[in-house]
Amino acid sequence: MKNRWKHIFIPVLAMAICLNLAACGDSGDVVGDDWRTTGVVVGSGTITHNGESVDVLVTVSESSAAFYRDQEEQVLFDSVAFPETIEDISSSAFQISFDDQNGDEESDVLVEIGHEDMSNTTMLWLWDPQERYVYQPDYSSFHVPGVAGPEELIAPYVGLWEYQGENLWLRIREDATWEFVNDQDDVIEYGTLWVDENGVTLHFDGSGDTLQLDRTISGDLIDSANDGTLLPVEGIESGEPYFTKNGLEINAAVEMGTFPLEDGVCSYSGLGDGYNTDDCYWEITKTGDYTHDGIRELHFDAICYIPEDAIPYFDQQYTTVISSELYDFYTGVWLTTSTAYGNSQRGDNYYLHTVSWQGNSYLIEFAYSTDWQYNVGDWAQVLTKSYAVYLPEDYDGLVFAAEAQPDNYKDSAKRMQLDSISPEASILDIDTLDPYSSLYFSLCY
Repeated sequence: MKNRWKHIFIPVLAMAICLNLAACGDSGDVVGDDWRTTGVVVGSGTITHNGESVDVLVTVSESSAAFYRDQEEQVLFDSVAFPETIEDISSSAFQISFDDQNGDEESDVLVEIGHEDMSNTTMLWLWDPQERYVYQPDYSSFHVPGVAGPEELIAPYVGLWEYQGENLWLRIREDATWEFVNDQDDVIEYGTLWVDENGVTLHFDGSGDTLQLDRTISGDLIDSANDGTLLPVEGIESGEPYFTKNGLEINAAVEMGTFPLEDGVCSYSGLGDGYNTDDCYWEITKTGDYTHDGIRELHFDAICYIPEDAIPYFDQQYTTVISSELYDFYTGVWLTTSTAYGNSQRGDNYYLHTVSWQGNSYLIEFAYSTDWQYNVGDWAQVLTKSYAVYLPEDYDGLVFAAEAQPDNYKDSAKRMQLDSISPEASILDIDTLDPYSSLYFSLCY
């Protein structure tokens, strides 16, 4: 965020609620060889008159603001006297501008003070060649009640906002403080804010800069100065895809033959008697891929081959279990299904999920059927899961995962209930699953 924000000067009565920033002192104090190191400077700027410019530093007291040349020796250049004593100036936020306020190409003086009681003071002096700075009472005001602080005004903004196109989130708190954070929740910038009917104004602690965010009818925030948009979100979502960030590799390929999966099948009899895991093989073949009316229609078979020696001898009826699911590459979200037992039809297994990623939502609709075959060639069992998937044509994050089995019956039985335990969980958060032991096929290559 270095040099990211443009400085915005807020006009009359637009002071942020930023307290204890002004370091005020007697403008006549001189300590050390360079008076600028004493801590009395509360502002700076450039004053221009008759086409000549002078850089100045500002000090304040309860009754005046003094402008000194920006040089080692403390030399007074000019000053303005306050029409009223500002008794709390040492604990108030102070801001000064020497911009031309009336179009005569001469520097004027605009002072804004944010008081500790949330009220604001504004004082304006316009330049006159004979009288120098002339106070303008019609454009000045003292201790006008501020709008920052009331819970009913801040409440619509409290929460997390994602800055679109940036690895940046804005967190606004109920106490009128804010912070910009990255995808690791590290604080990048922070400060205080005030609210009015148009939006919020952020005051950056340290730099003193301000940033106006306007509220739209739809409830978003617009950063006009930087041509940006902030949207409310539930949590921080990294700009890096979930699979990439967590080191989950696409380690298998569609239409490229079979891939071995260690401990990909488990077998047992009764309630876990003789529980055993062994290797199996997976492949995916496409049977159709069509795009129409903005929708991509994808048909494929996911086939699991179980070798004869992967199933030990049982002297009674036994159960064989394999696991496979669909996930989203960008968010890691499990497109949750319930466990299918034996052969099934697509009408038995129909699902609809929405994936949200970087401000976009993708509706994914799919159905599948299962077909178990026994003693097929050299294989003890072969399972074919035939999918029909409908997804937006601009979505490319669909991943098929063939998953390794747990090393014990208890976890295997628990996995059968994951649709109620961890619906739409991110893959690393699913109980009993080791995501680093799976085969991953990208379906939208």
